Amino acid sequence: MPIYRYTTKDYEGKYHKGEIESANESQASNLLRKKKLVVLSLKEKNPGNQTPWEKLFNRVAFSDVVVMTRQFATMIQSGLVLTDSLDILKDQQTNPYFKSVLEKVSNDVKGGIDFASSLEKYPDVFPSIYSKLVRAGQASGKLDTILLELAENMEKERAFKSKVRGAMIYPIVVVGMMAAVMTIMVFFVMPKMLSLYKDSGEELPLPTKILIAFTDFALNYWWLVLLIIIVAVISFKKYIATPSGKFNIDSLILKLPIIGRITTLVILSNFTRTFALLISSGLSILATIKIVGEISGNSVYRNGFDTIYRGVERGLSFSEQILALDYFPKIVGQMAKTGEETGKLDEVMFKIADYFQSETDESLKNVTTLIEPIVIVVLGLGVAFLVISIILPIYQLTTSIK
Repeated sequence: MPIYRYTTKDYEGKYHKGEIESANESQASNLLRKKKLVVLSLKEKNPGNQTPWEKLFNRVAFSDVVVMTRQFATMIQSGLVLTDSLDILKDQQTNPYFKSVLEKVSNDVKGGIDFASSLEKYPDVFPSIYSKLVRAGQASGKLDTILLELAENMEKERAFKSKVRGAMIYPIVVVGMMAAVMTIMVFFVMPKMLSLYKDSGEELPLPTKILIAFTDFALNYWWLVLLIIIVAVISFKKYIATPSGKFNIDSLILKLPIIGRITTLVILSNFTRTFALLISSGLSILATIKIVGEISGNSVYRNGFDTIYRGVERGLSFSEQILALDYFPKIVGQMAKTGEETGKLDEVMFKIADYFQSETDESLKNVTTLIEPIVIVVLGLGVAFLVISIILPIYQLTTSIK
């Protein structure tokens, strides 16, 4: 059973902290009340009751959450009770971990805990934006509508991720095969050829000398290369773990010729669509800006949302703050201004999101078209270098023997 950490206060005013084991949060709260304690906070320890080893394997695919959300929205819209819908969805799941999560959420709701609070216990399955939108839907009485919009948004996100993966599969496979061939050549083929070349006494061509030097270095100093890579990776992770390091790397990514543009378009598409979803759910613009800033993965834009939040908090308009920041395209601020003037900010932001989505799709197509010939040329040059390096000295040896 799950273990809950609690903070309570007795009737004499003394505070108590500890842990209690119970089937769900509601039962844990009732047990503490029976001990004549006032519950101040109650939170599950290790949500999902998983060990670190279990967390490595207990994963829920994003596509499974998308399908579940669409089915859940349809059930709620059809008039099914929340707990009945959760029980039906639980029985349909083939993923054991996802099934257990839905069962625990259903038990929490049956025990009196609100749906959004229960979802917040499982951030590895339901992201922050998911539970926040559900909470907004509960508050506004539009849970079915919010879930439908959330499902549509997640389906678009899934389609986009699929396009990105599809665009990257070809170059990754080709580069991987090329690396495998190079590894086999360096560690298995070339060492056997080296003795033949050295015993011949012939002057070797330059490509063969380069390949031999590379092979010698790889065979004798592979441990050094591996050590440098490990140190570099650890140093890089520590660097980006600092606020300044993360900001500098994020800034650099945005300035890269092709990757920077695609990254910017993805950020803008996610921002505008999420913003529109939150506004349409009934959240205030300040709360929306705060949430969008929290879930933004890029430090540059996260700082920008903090600036926008402070400006709106002082009474300035959202569109003015957007227009004041250079890394937001002018079209975002101008369209946001139109939305503010017409009172249809959510509709306008949805349209901007569709625009950025189409731009992103087009950019991905162009990159895919550009990558294929580049990979073919690089692969051809690599193969040609290997062939020349190995065949040319053999040809020289054959000619000298004649």
